[in-house]
Amino acid sequence: MSKSESVGLVQAVSLEFYPAVAETMTEAGARDERFGADLVGRAARRAVAAWARAVDGDEAALAGMDPNSAYFLLHPPFKGWQVASGPRVTRVEVTRLTTETRATQIPVMGYETEPPLVMVEFRFDGRRRFDDPVRAGGTAGDDTIFAGRLELRLADSGSWQLYGGHVETLDDFLGYTFTSRRETPEEYRQRVGWSPGPPAVGQPREFRITAGFTEDDVKFGSEAYALVQTETAPTREEAVELVWPAVWEETRRALGEGDWLPTIRRVVVTELIGG
Repeated sequence: MSKSESVGLVQAVSLEFYPAVAETMTEAGARDERFGADLVGRAARRAVAAWARAVDGDEAALAGMDPNSAYFLLHPPFKGWQVASGPRVTRVEVTRLTTETRATQIPVMGYETEPPLVMVEFRFDGRRRFDDPVRAGGTAGDDTIFAGRLELRLADSGSWQLYGGHVETLDDFLGYTFTSRRETPEEYRQRVGWSPGPPAVGQPREFRITAGFTEDDVKFGSEAYALVQTETAPTREEAVELVWPAVWEETRRALGEGDWLPTIRRVVVTELIGG
């Protein structure tokens, strides 16, 4: 993918606003256009596009940032990789907007003022380029889904400027891994006791959703399952929603009633072989 294609995807993808952000833009934007949907939306796209250009080699796009912040935006700390060129942005969302300058107390140093800010989250498909040249020749072969977060600050000039941010895999961002795959013939044999036959005609597709989870307050961990029939494989978000009741049921079965807070660590969607 060329540099222009990476940036072009940023301009073409839909731009969304959190409901609270949209409400703030309606109220504050009527008094000051800097907080309106038009300028905030354009600033959000411009910031993500600047990041995409930098990933593709044009680091001058981040020239207005603090050098250390710009470096860590392209080189996630302690990860040993950076995003390879050609990221494909699939989603841009403004998740926070503040409209007032705030004073923050810092020990010994007194107070520091924080200008209004915009928080932008985006997702993209791409590959990782590892610092270790031995690992997959320096670049991972499989596509990966990533999440990024950018912070924009209102400058004295009245424009929104990219201030900082970071990127990570979507698994790290959400705190759990996700896999979607098809059941193997060997797994089928172990499940039903014989080898699979020819594909059944007209039979609905069936998926098993497995969730590995923990309840960290009592050091408890287990798995929960849900079986669903649907025309298409559940997405990450759909799978979590479908399996949550089973997670709660298994937690209460093992620990009894209580104010438990189970945390999902792993979700696997397996399409079962019919027949």
